[in-house]
Amino acid sequence: MSTVPTAAVTGRKAETQARILRAAMRLFAEHGYERTTIAAVASEAAVSRSAVFWHFGDKASLFTEASRQLLVPFVEELERNVERLDARQRVLELFSFYEAFVEKNRKTIETFVRWVLESPELRESLQGQLFWLHNTFARDVREALEEVIDDPAQAVAISSALVALLDGNLLLSFLDPDPQSRNSRQQGLQAITALLLGDGTRP
Repeated sequence: MSTVPTAAVTGRKAETQARILRAAMRLFAEHGYERTTIAAVASEAAVSRSAVFWHFGDKASLFTEASRQLLVPFVEELERNVERLDARQRVLELFSFYEAFVEKNRKTIETFVRWVLESPELRESLQGQLFWLHNTFARDVREALEEVIDDPAQAVAISSALVALLDGNLLLSFLDPDPQSRNSRQQGLQAITALLLGDGTRP
């Protein structure tokens, strides 16, 4: 009696999970958490309802994992893009990458923000992941600044302020989507950062 190789089984499992996650995130984004059903996800992913439950347990766990799958690539791509740069360039590139990522994924980010603001249940589910993402980015900014600013405490304070400005610009861009206003705020942040780096760097 022949058996299916373990690698093939593992590969099929991963592919099925990925298909379910893609379907789930699209439906969550389009219809919201409450109006998205396991049956709809199963139909979209071309699997049975029992397969969705078997892989993810329940809708809340499916939502949490689908959300994580959207956030992790940001950190991975960020690390790949800035790891070889010197500290000063890394700070500036971190901000440029942040802005490019937001622009590329604006619809998804708007959905996340809406969920967090409108639903206490989803806010609780997403809070840990969003803070992880935010803190990872803030850590990268802080570590780069610590290499070019003599005072470690000042580097921490400046990195916190700069990231807060980025967060504020992100939220403002949803309320005021005018590209000219958004570009003006982005250029202002870049100018402030360049001045700080120019004034506080080691020779």
